[in-house]
Amino acid sequence: QFIEGHHKEVCLKFPLPCPNKCEANSIPREDIDEHRKKCPLEEVNCPNGCGTLLQQQYLNHHAENICRCRIVQCQHCRISGQHQFIEGEHKDKCSKFPLPCPNRCEVGRVLREELQEHIQVCPLEIVSCDYHTVGCGTRMARKDRSKHNRKMMEQHLSFTLQQLMSTQQNLVATQVEGANMKQQLALAHQQIGVLSEKLEHFENKTGQALKTTKATMRKELKQNISVAEKNVVGTLRKELKQSIADTEKKVMQKLDTTQQELTTISETLKSAQLHGAQETYDDDSDDDYDDQYEYDDGQYDHYDHQYDDDHQYDDYHQCDDYDYYDD
Repeated sequence: QFIEGHHKEVCLKFPLPCPNKCEANSIPREDIDEHRKKCPLEEVNCPNGCGTLLQQQYLNHHAENICRCRIVQCQHCRISGQHQFIEGEHKDKCSKFPLPCPNRCEVGRVLREELQEHIQVCPLEIVSCDYHTVGCGTRMARKDRSKHNRKMMEQHLSFTLQQLMSTQQNLVATQVEGANMKQQLALAHQQIGVLSEKLEHFENKTGQALKTTKATMRKELKQNISVAEKNVVGTLRKELKQSIADTEKKVMQKLDTTQQELTTISETLKSAQLHGAQETYDDDSDDDYDDQYEYDDGQYDHYDHQYDDDHQYDDYHQCDDYDYYDD
């Protein structure tokens, strides 16, 4: 029961048919994976990367003949590339690719790089008559141009004669126009000479006027500077005198105030001296009284002397020579 049951499901040697139903019907379970790698009916992806899924039996034919990504060589220029590139973009640009003559001449096909040269000599190319510059407007195949020239020789000569006469007329007109231009050029030279003389005269006149203007401007500038200097100096002197007067006034007011203060201080000191002398007389210590009295008397003499000096300063400023000392 074990052999026919569980063991049968896991036995590596148990024969199994191909999962792709190929001709192999008895493959050991352990060889199934190897068999699938070679099985012709196993589906695989194209190795060229085109994305196609197909059976292995068709893989080589697809990869070598059908796959758009297979590597091929251009049969004309021998360049290699993917089939889709060679047969697409490259084919439209390949310089060696044979193209039919656009005029369908007997040459048949011409290489792309030689096509323009062929058109320049192609016998069936439509070209203009050799005498188109003189008036013949006929167009024909290149191979028929010689025949056309022989047939239309008289007409071509007529066209040429008319063109020659027209050229002579144009030449005469050109000569006349050239003579007129020479006359106009000579007249222009004369006018240029006259204008040059006028310009030189104007430059001389302008130079003289410029010199006169410069001299006048310099003179006026000096006068203006002199007047300005006088005005500035006068203003400064006036302001300086006013400033000196204001300063003197302030100093005198300050001296008067100081004099009043000194007078008050002197009176205060005299009163304090008298009061201090009485207090010292009543004191028990005669030595202290003498010292205090000498100190007060010396202080009184000091302030009294300063008071006399201030009155002397005041009398000095009230003298008749005030203006002299002030200066």
